[in-house]
Amino acid sequence: MVSRRAVSRREFLKLGGAGLAGAALLGTAGCGGSQGGGKVINYFTGTAETSSQERAAIEIQVDRFQKQYPKYTLKREAVPTENQRNVIQTRLQSNDPPDVFSYDTGPGFGGVLADAGLLHSLEDAYKKKGWDIYDWAKQRATYGGTVYGVPDQVEEVIVYYNKDLVPEVPKTVDDLEQLADDLKGKGKIPFAFGDQEQWPASHLFSVGVSNMLGREGLDNILYGDDRWDAPEVVKAIDLFFRSFVKDGYYPDGVNAITYDDANSLFFSGKAAMNITGTWLVSTIVESVRDFEVGFFPFPSIDGSSISPPAGVGTGLFVAKKAQDYEGAITFIDYLLQDDTARLVMEKFNTIPAHPVDTKGLKVPGLFKSVLDDLSKSTEAGAFGYNIDVLTPQNFNDIMYSGFQDVITGSRSASEQASMLQDAWAKAKKSGDVPTQG
Repeated sequence: MVSRRAVSRREFLKLGGAGLAGAALLGTAGCGGSQGGGKVINYFTGTAETSSQERAAIEIQVDRFQKQYPKYTLKREAVPTENQRNVIQTRLQSNDPPDVFSYDTGPGFGGVLADAGLLHSLEDAYKKKGWDIYDWAKQRATYGGTVYGVPDQVEEVIVYYNKDLVPEVPKTVDDLEQLADDLKGKGKIPFAFGDQEQWPASHLFSVGVSNMLGREGLDNILYGDDRWDAPEVVKAIDLFFRSFVKDGYYPDGVNAITYDDANSLFFSGKAAMNITGTWLVSTIVESVRDFEVGFFPFPSIDGSSISPPAGVGTGLFVAKKAQDYEGAITFIDYLLQDDTARLVMEKFNTIPAHPVDTKGLKVPGLFKSVLDDLSKSTEAGAFGYNIDVLTPQNFNDIMYSGFQDVITGSRSASEQASMLQDAWAKAKKSGDVPTQG
């Protein structure tokens, strides 16, 4: 079987801009999109390279917006996503800022812009338009008690499984380990996992600490005085990066296996389960032909809660110095309309940050199940965190490289937790830690 290259989380976030905003706006102002009326909405975004999906998005959203609001013309300016952070503050302080822009909602991105006074509050827009964004997602675009952004997609880290190999969803880690032992006896790899790029391990870590600590416990570390070297954190590290390794639940040579290759083990049926994000749904649908795929949240660890990590990718923001605030709000409101959101979901399989009625939605069954699951869990406390989008770079560096050392046995779980705490303490001292919305 030839499988399509898997989409990583970073690439998915680039396409997230494509999903609701970024790539959908390719072609305006002379690149394939139709011209609207006299009032110009300046839009700034980072985007992936042009693709057939992005060009289809032009037809769905750019031309469609201008037909629905003929007095407006969308003028799009794009820079590569990796360069966007370096130029956005300069553009927002210039005499020609964008009206609306797509940008990461994390505290080190949107939060920094809010602290610098470069964003327009959207409190009034939310009240006037009645935007029904998940409360927990809205919190990710709230800084200093004021909401400044509109999250345009969400993601969740779950366990995908081969229904031919996993007859019953495990409720506890003990059940999961029994299942993994049975799978090994049948010559199957229990979990597809590769950590050559290092960031995949952070997702497993996020799963472990989210279950062990829950949202409140993580908040007490991120925004309070609790510590990363707590026993619950040590246990989560030991479970995923020592116990599962020693018990042979991962493929041999985890640190040399890429994310793509690990996913291919699952697509081909060699591995029974795969712990990764909802960004992989489209790739699974396109790649798996020989069995049905289901999903479940990682089960309880010694009586812990079940709090799958969930996060927000990009969001839509309005510049403080926007020339056409009303036009920017009109554009955001258009993207949040049910009919527009449904078209985007059907084309890109990206998950919006608001409840969805999936009746009649033309999407794969797996994607529909994920949508239904997220729509039921509307409370912030139902989810944990994707840690690496909330933590500073010095912490992430220790997290990425350190888990590889735990996997090889050259560092213990407690040593890794202590190093994470040391990195966190340094970040707090220098003011690089996130602030609560």
